[in-house]
Amino acid sequence: MLAPAWLDLFEQYGVTVGVSLDGPPGANDRHRLTHSGRSSTAATVRGIELLRSRPHLFAGLLAVVDLANDPVEVHDHLAAFEPPVIDFGLPHATHDDPPYRTDPRAPEYGYWMSRVYDTWLARPRWRHSIRMLEDIVALGSGVRGSVETLGLAPPTSVVIESDGSVEGVDTLRSVEEGASRLGLDVFRHSFDEALSHPKMLHRRYGTAALAEKCQGCPVVAVCGGGYLPHRFSADGGYRNPSVYCADLEYLIRHVQSSLRRHDWTPGAVPPESDHALEGTE
Repeated sequence: MLAPAWLDLFEQYGVTVGVSLDGPPGANDRHRLTHSGRSSTAATVRGIELLRSRPHLFAGLLAVVDLANDPVEVHDHLAAFEPPVIDFGLPHATHDDPPYRTDPRAPEYGYWMSRVYDTWLARPRWRHSIRMLEDIVALGSGVRGSVETLGLAPPTSVVIESDGSVEGVDTLRSVEEGASRLGLDVFRHSFDEALSHPKMLHRRYGTAALAEKCQGCPVVAVCGGGYLPHRFSADGGYRNPSVYCADLEYLIRHVQSSLRRHDWTPGAVPPESDHALEGTE
């Protein structure tokens, strides 16, 4: 549990902390219970409030999209903590284990995040960024994004485990056992060796590494074919469109349509503060 002594340690080593919270108690506790099956929300909120006492250590909040939750309620609940960033993530899923949907024909996750986008713009009092949405704006404007879930840039991050082992993005564990393991560690190997490892090369070849459908898609420069784990199937490996292909396309087009109403054009550098745009209808 987070305590002032931990903040002192983080301060000493320049560590910032992000906290996972999926929304109000009813939303968060659907998937984030303690090992004993109890609510984790109260303890999480106490940790967030402690971090807010030293805002330079507070990296932001991370929330997994859940179609059972109301996106406006979730956004406003998280924004009330005044985080610098809210990072929404799509549930990890593959073609062999697809994401839950109430209507398989509809881009429901795209609808959900589009409502977050509209709410974010309609609440000018909030000053936080939303990483997925800002990356969509940046990538559509010819600017490199900040994370590897979108865009075509090669990966630039690795995961260091507590035993010193160096792994690829840890979300690959949702694909298959050992998918993130590189067989490297900080004691014998450099980070350059990790980044040039064959398991890290999936995105080093731009559109050539993507499924044929993705290569000809007009929004591929923004979605990048989707997040690597979400492309996987036992038969086709990673050379598939994302299981969120339709959702990403819907969201990207929704964001870009909104920006066009403010005289933005693809490839143009966005306004100094995207969040300063007026709310959409």
